Amino acid sequence: MSYVLPSRRAFADSITRIFLKYRQKDVEGTDGKPGELFPYQKLVRDYLLIETPYRGLLLFHGLGSGKTCSAIAVAESLMSNKKVYVLLPASLRANFIEEIRKCGDPVYILDQHWMKKQITSEEDRDTAKSLGITEEYLDKNGSYFMTVPEAAPNFRTLTRDQQKGIEAQVNDMINSRFHFINYNGIMESNVDKLLPSERMFDDSIVILEEAHNLISSVLSEREIKQKLYNMIYNATNCKVVALSGTPVINRPQEIAFMMNLLRGPIERVTVPTKAAMAWDEALMTAFFRQQKDVDTIEYNSVKHEIKITRNPPYFESVYNDKGDRIAVKYNKDYKQETDIRKWATEWKTEFETKFAGVELLGEDKMGVEKLECLPTDFDGPQGFINTFVDGLNIKNALMFGRRIQGLVSYYKGADEKLIPKRLDEEKTLQKIAMSPEQYLMYLEARKIEIDREAKKKRSPSLNDEMGSFRMTSRLVCNFAVPPEFKYKLTDENETEMSMYGRPIPEDKQVILDKLEADPERFLTPKVLAHFSPKMAQMLKDLKSTVGKMGELHNQFVYSEYKSLEGLGLFAIILKHNGFQKYKLIKEGGQWREGEMEKGVPAFGMYTGDETEEEAELMRQIFNEDYSQTFPSSLKDSIKERRLCIFMGTKKAAEGITLKNVRNVYIMEPYWNPGRIEQVIGRAIRVNSHASLPPEDRTVTVKLYMSVFSEEQMKDQEGPNITLIRRNDMELKRYEGDEPRETFMTSDEFLYEVAFRKNRIIKSITTILKQAAVDCEIHRKLHSREQPVIQCMRFDTAVTAEDLAYRPSYLTDERDQLYQRNLLKKLRKLQIIKIKGIVMIMDPKTNEIFDYLAFQDNKRLLQIGSRNGPNTISFFPGVV
Repeated sequence: MSYVLPSRRAFADSITRIFLKYRQKDVEGTDGKPGELFPYQKLVRDYLLIETPYRGLLLFHGLGSGKTCSAIAVAESLMSNKKVYVLLPASLRANFIEEIRKCGDPVYILDQHWMKKQITSEEDRDTAKSLGITEEYLDKNGSYFMTVPEAAPNFRTLTRDQQKGIEAQVNDMINSRFHFINYNGIMESNVDKLLPSERMFDDSIVILEEAHNLISSVLSEREIKQKLYNMIYNATNCKVVALSGTPVINRPQEIAFMMNLLRGPIERVTVPTKAAMAWDEALMTAFFRQQKDVDTIEYNSVKHEIKITRNPPYFESVYNDKGDRIAVKYNKDYKQETDIRKWATEWKTEFETKFAGVELLGEDKMGVEKLECLPTDFDGPQGFINTFVDGLNIKNALMFGRRIQGLVSYYKGADEKLIPKRLDEEKTLQKIAMSPEQYLMYLEARKIEIDREAKKKRSPSLNDEMGSFRMTSRLVCNFAVPPEFKYKLTDENETEMSMYGRPIPEDKQVILDKLEADPERFLTPKVLAHFSPKMAQMLKDLKSTVGKMGELHNQFVYSEYKSLEGLGLFAIILKHNGFQKYKLIKEGGQWREGEMEKGVPAFGMYTGDETEEEAELMRQIFNEDYSQTFPSSLKDSIKERRLCIFMGTKKAAEGITLKNVRNVYIMEPYWNPGRIEQVIGRAIRVNSHASLPPEDRTVTVKLYMSVFSEEQMKDQEGPNITLIRRNDMELKRYEGDEPRETFMTSDEFLYEVAFRKNRIIKSITTILKQAAVDCEIHRKLHSREQPVIQCMRFDTAVTAEDLAYRPSYLTDERDQLYQRNLLKKLRKLQIIKIKGIVMIMDPKTNEIFDYLAFQDNKRLLQIGSRNGPNTISFFPGVV
């Protein structure tokens, strides 16, 4: 089968025609067989088959869509031809393996009939190896397990040793087929072991779980992550599957790095000429079209240069009856010279013979460029911001969409009925006025920060990391440590600044201990209102929603900070206001519940200070999710349900599922808009509330932000208030009215920064959806989305050679020029019905168009031509 390359305007209609077979099935779903792929997953698998010229795809799929299963389906379809690498955070590895067991090769499924087979011959060994069992496993065990497809499952009736043997074999098979790399665990000490060769990803499949995290770390200029990124980017004959429900989480140009990784470098050779007496571009184009691997051809008639890009490796051009190049086709025997300069010399003699007046300069004079799909430079003259961003809006959106054509699959996710309903979303933001005591400490903190910021002579931009920006005053927004504990401010180079002592755990713990030692003086709601009105309100809200023993409602409390000004303090506040800390104890290798007060609800901590095992067990208890692997000793020791408050930091923001959460309390705003969405996403998940009555399947989210009171906004007497007010006046946009200059707290400033970023990010994600390869296929399912998704389209008069985008974004048409050059054709159309099929026809040209596409959004998707009164010639794959 032949395919149109994404660089052509004909691509969108061509790929839609190929996958029209999945449109109706999209609504119908599967036939219910275990492991059966959904139509949108089959589409992803088929799009990246070895026979297609498409290098990479972002699976921008929503909650419950089975992104991982889609990626596994791609890997399984290509495994015989390519090595499979799975790059993911360490915390997601176990989940990925579990997904392989669920939706990968049936041989990974444990619950079937197994029979042990001894290795007695080379034939036995070869049979075992064909299943993916390694030599090491066979040498160690001298036997292997086979499945008997028609027999009833017997796994549960086997001895524990036999079950362990089968589990070990399945794990061996998975690890031999899938090569896992924990990208957040690559360090200087192990980089050479994990990434032994610059070309290790050539001829492979690369699956990127939570791809946005890798991209974000690359932009943070982490050298090792940049090395990994470049290795994938430059890999040849490689297929890349990037999984992310949030492709852009912080900085707008993250999407440029993501799209470039999927597209790979666009390699272009520039062939200079001299003595160009017979410069005829039409004839030269005809010559190059005879070369089976030439893709785009550009000329510079002033400099007498020819610029050429090639088809992907193993793909040769396909021509119609008129000799026009219309597509490309896979040919495993078609070898392409890897060095593009040497490749250009292969046709040099033939060219010069045909065009006697044109001499091609030698290989050493040829230039080779590796062009980017999108600019990764942030704010240069031709950078991402100047090309695509205008204030808080996206400009050149059409150019953006054209250049990413073929790189995105979008699917909104699971049935909304399976996802808990979010209540009172418009009331999410909780503005908490500072107390007078907190206000004075805040002014002191800001004065120190302003003096420090003055030395840097630059305010942060949308591209900057803001992890430690205004850290001191941000912490005061959470909790103003009583003056008696106040210490001298530490050196300005500390990562987490604190005006109350050196930012090391020992000092903060000392203060926490002193606060806890005198709860009546420091931890009652009345006193908290002086030092942390925010935490006082959180405590009040929590107590009003948690319920009582026997009827407890799960709550999720999140903060970026785990010690003095965050969850560490809030934990001791809870302990002295009607709650207790949940305890787990491990003795003699056995887990059990620790001694706790009967009848008192408990909170658990998930901050990174716990062991992985302890943290996971605590999460399972919170979820009441006692799987087969849950320790029986621990389950037996749990006499009453008391763990109902889950308190987490960054570790809890990603990669975990929380169940039956009724309220999410987020202690402070964050400059990265994706982080807040990730936190909320822990509690709002597919079937996360399935065990609750329908009326209780709801989640309320509150984000707390310290702001100035009306009196403080007008204050003229506070210490250094004139300097601070002049420095901290910002345009407020997040309230939706006309932007106005406002005196903002650090909490409010971070919320405003996140709002601005999120405006741009939402526009980018809309373009991703509109440019998706399956946009038209899933259009019916996405019809209720806001803003409305208008699938990217081109005029119907395109030819196979019409480019959707040029190789270099520097010379690509900006939207104003592109729209001016669009062909506009007035058609008179008819609705016809042949053999029960309703279609749209242009009686002048006899072109036949898809009725559903035209009915919903006036898209003219040609599916064939009319050859006679009742005869239609359909394009391949349409019917």
